[in-house]
Amino acid sequence: MRRLSAEVGVMPNAIYTYFADKDALLAGLLDHLLGEIETPDEAERDWRGGLVEIMDSSRRLVLAHLQLATMFLTRQSVGPNAARLGEITFRLLRQGGIEGERAVEAFRTILIYTLGFAAFQAPRQQSDATARTARGLAAFSGLDPDQYPALRDVAKPLATHPTDDNFHTGLRWLLDGMSADTSELQLKTR
Repeated sequence: MRRLSAEVGVMPNAIYTYFADKDALLAGLLDHLLGEIETPDEAERDWRGGLVEIMDSSRRLVLAHLQLATMFLTRQSVGPNAARLGEITFRLLRQGGIEGERAVEAFRTILIYTLGFAAFQAPRQQSDATARTARGLAAFSGLDPDQYPALRDVAKPLATHPTDDNFHTGLRWLLDGMSADTSELQLKTR
């Protein structure tokens, strides 16, 4: 807190007027950043499209603030922006027939997928993609074809940098699975 107050040119007690401690300051910072997440116009989007938009914007936010990626992954945000995003997300899930505890499971699943994908994608964005792909392809292609035929068959796509399209495909698979699971539940309860 002292270091921050020195950087912004105020006395430490000025910061304590707004934030009780470092944790409160970090929580405020993260919630402020959550305000940058784009949300869909619910009247113009179906529930899946809306969730894809929110999660894609969330992933891009983490990628834009890599130094804070660990905090996004480890801290539960409960500020006004987090509450707004949560409300929109749970309304979209409800539109898809996913409610109550199942909605909480669905939310956790897509959030973990989104943040995990960002964490997986981040270091790969910072390196030379061509060199990284070449190293990966050489490593996978050098495997014994009798012992690792399946791995060798996917060597090239496995060695390439994960893309935005890869993220969208995986998220849609998750949402399709959730939708199918909800449909099965509805049939069982009839």
